[in-house]
Amino acid sequence: MNISELAEELNLSPTTVSRALSGQGEKYRVSRATVQRVLAAAEKHRVVPDALGAGLQRGRMGMVGLLVPDITNSFFSSLARSIELELRSDGFSVQLCDSAEDPEVEVELIEQIVKRRLDGLILAPVGRLSDRFVEAMTAAPFPVVMVDRILPELDLPLVSLDNAAAGRLAVKHLLDCGHRKIACLRGNRASYTDRERYRGVEEVLLREGLPTGGPLVCGDGYTRQSGIEGARKILGTVDLPEAVICLNGQGILGILEVASELNLDIPGDISVVAFDEQPWSALVSPPLTTIEQPVQEIATRAVELMKDQQGRGPGKSGHTVVEARIRIRESVAHR
Repeated sequence: MNISELAEELNLSPTTVSRALSGQGEKYRVSRATVQRVLAAAEKHRVVPDALGAGLQRGRMGMVGLLVPDITNSFFSSLARSIELELRSDGFSVQLCDSAEDPEVEVELIEQIVKRRLDGLILAPVGRLSDRFVEAMTAAPFPVVMVDRILPELDLPLVSLDNAAAGRLAVKHLLDCGHRKIACLRGNRASYTDRERYRGVEEVLLREGLPTGGPLVCGDGYTRQSGIEGARKILGTVDLPEAVICLNGQGILGILEVASELNLDIPGDISVVAFDEQPWSALVSPPLTTIEQPVQEIATRAVELMKDQQGRGPGKSGHTVVEARIRIRESVAHR
């Protein structure tokens, strides 16, 4: 049975039935008794209103897009879950998309989301700016909020870690533990996140008159494979550094794998500090010292920014910055 048939059975107009089913009875002065009669009949005949059509009529779909670069990365899966819970509590469903660290896939997904005219988009970008990406963002008729790997060149509300401060936090811990020859395994060097984290590390090392760059800095990607390749260059050298900072959550898998291959002891042969906190960080041997992002705070701030813009379309709301903390465990030796 459809809405027209239900309306005929109840001797009501299809419009009245539609308004009752979509929760707009009071707005259009449909009596409570009529609304209850419609709902009871709809339940009896299992009539389900067209959510898409109702959303278009109300100007609100009740759905927000969430686009992340790699859902297998535990940081992004945790962030996605926190954002979904925040949105659900406000009555929104989530359309989750994964760009698989591919800028072309990312733009295609954004274009699809724009066509579906959702209520907003929370985006953790791959981190590479292109003309097509800018065009897709400009075409968005709804609020867009960027999180984590932000693109500050775009005039959009942003939520991110203070990445430079987080980099400084990591290297200062190693210096406090007596390390002086410190390597860095980087992520995607084109991304704002990686550049800022490395800038923080480099600032401290230069201030202390310690070596930077050259063979001490490797890696250029956010995948396990790029982490393995970078780790082999850092750990496979005769002149082994005293410590390594891994600037991304996937790269640490490469560090652990290559250290095992080369029979290197952590922290006996080399100390390790890793971004980000993982579900297993405290469970490996030795438990990892990590730089932890406040995932729940990022999610809450992002959803608040999106809701602030509801009904106004894309807008600028500045850059919301959150602070990292260090979880000190047993992967750093005292020298």
